[in-house]
Amino acid sequence: MAVLWLPLMTACASTSDPTPASAVLVPLDFYPLRAGNAWSYDVDTGERSTTLAVTRVETFDGSIAEVRTAEAVVRYEVLPDGIRVPKADAWLIRAPIVLGATWRGLGGRTAKLVSTDTVAETLAGRFDRCIEVSEVGGELELDVSTVYCPGVGPVSVTSKMRSNVSERVLTVSARLRGYSVSPRASDR
Repeated sequence: MAVLWLPLMTACASTSDPTPASAVLVPLDFYPLRAGNAWSYDVDTGERSTTLAVTRVETFDGSIAEVRTAEAVVRYEVLPDGIRVPKADAWLIRAPIVLGATWRGLGGRTAKLVSTDTVAETLAGRFDRCIEVSEVGGELELDVSTVYCPGVGPVSVTSKMRSNVSERVLTVSARLRGYSVSPRASDR
């Protein structure tokens, strides 16, 4: 199934920023959770080759989105304050979108908005005016950095964890390969 999405999503990749520079951006602009939207990622676990991962919004009723990655389905609640994971009582992105803002992240981590003007370059294109959210601590002592771009969604995720056994830092990263995102109704 993942291989079938790749040509479509690569064809839909864009090197231009789909959101006007003058727009006031809200959390949903950085993760467009509309039914049918999909993203493909090259996942690097440190092995010889990368793995293809596909994420797709299966349903969105205006307040609850169900997003599938492989066999897992995650429910996100879209509120005026941001995008929340109700099951974990945590937020992916929280308003206001201002440098230094903090909130409760996944896994008990503390999330902080560390950049509001990141430029991201991926196989899917070059994106401007992206935000970077850094999450630290929590139950597994993970450091997670996620870059979200307006009108596109998450374009990179890097997780780092120190192994207690070998004192080695284990890193897993995912970079956007392609995407298919429909515009907001107000952008049509």
